[in-house]
Amino acid sequence: MSTPIPWSVLDPDVATELYDSLSEALRARPRHAGEAYSALREADRLLSSLDAHLRAGGLLPEPWRSDR
Repeated sequence: MSTPIPWSVLDPDVATELYDSLSEALRARPRHAGEAYSALREADRLLSSLDAHLRAGGLLPEPWRSDR
């Protein structure tokens, strides 16, 4: 029996949304250590989600796709 593919793997917007959110989190300019910690934790969470999406066979984020 084969494992079903999660719907999010087939949705082309999921990877792009994760990528955009991760980029925003990494551009954050925290004013103090607490904000920096929160921003890094959020970036880590988003990167882990993007990694899981890609490892499951998901589509690449739009900026990473080539027309070739």
